[in-house]
Amino acid sequence: MTTKLFDTLVGLENSLDYHLERHGVLSSNLANADTPGYRPQDVEFVDALQDASQPLRTDPQHLGSTDAIGSTGKRVTYDVPGGVDKNGVRLEQAMAQISANRVRYEAGIEVLRRRLAMLRYAAMDGSGGT
Repeated sequence: MTTKLFDTLVGLENSLDYHLERHGVLSSNLANADTPGYRPQDVEFVDALQDASQPLRTDPQHLGSTDAIGSTGKRVTYDVPGGVDKNGVRLEQAMAQISANRVRYEAGIEVLRRRLAMLRYAAMDGSGGT
């Protein structure tokens, strides 16, 4: 029962890790907006979700994979036709992706805060800590 109690927290942690990694990749795209021949990258969410659902191994003899630890997804490079310099980064699109990713990250933090507040309230037998 106690493992089920914290499953949501693990899922939220994985979500925050994904958005943090994606922010780095999207920021790199923006930083290379003037680099000739640069092809933009992103992190695939489907792979991140599958990796996050992999069971953790507590012993090397156990079946399963720990490859998901340390990375939350697979980087994908897009082959976008560029202008004269063959750079595939579109400034407005890159900034919009960063902004949307930031909003999702902040929403995940707020959900995590509320979940921890509920657990704290329950641990204090409903007294709220006052």
